[in-house]
Amino acid sequence: MEIAYPFTIYKNTEEDLHATGSQPLIHVNTLAQICFRAFSQAPALPKPEIVILDNKAVEGVGQSGRFEINFDHNYLKKVGEIGSELAAENGCRLGLLHGKNIEEEVIKSYEKAVLLHGDLTIILESRQVDSKETAIQWITD
Repeated sequence: MEIAYPFTIYKNTEEDLHATGSQPLIHVNTLAQICFRAFSQAPALPKPEIVILDNKAVEGVGQSGRFEINFDHNYLKKVGEIGSELAAENGCRLGLLHGKNIEEEVIKSYEKAVLLHGDLTIILESRQVDSKETAIQWITD
């Protein structure tokens, strides 16, 4: 029995970038599983906000914004819009926003959980968000 794997060839760079940007990066269930796994390693510490910059980045959500995750009732709740300080100038579409003075344990826990879920990588960035020093873990493919 032969096994075949489908692929797509893009003829030019613009077409490639447009098609990649329109594909979901992750499903909301997978994102929730990643966050739950990381949170269970450090339950006494605060959960990050989920930042979705592209309304197509997370399959099952369909809108951009800042979200909090609720494990007791299994939902993402939109808590705000994307401010100019989170604009997608770096090309990322999805991130985990950690508050000021976040512990290294939390950062490592989320990084490990993201990497366990396959073809995703994580990029750590520090920047000012809402006039506070903030750590952002950008999830990319």
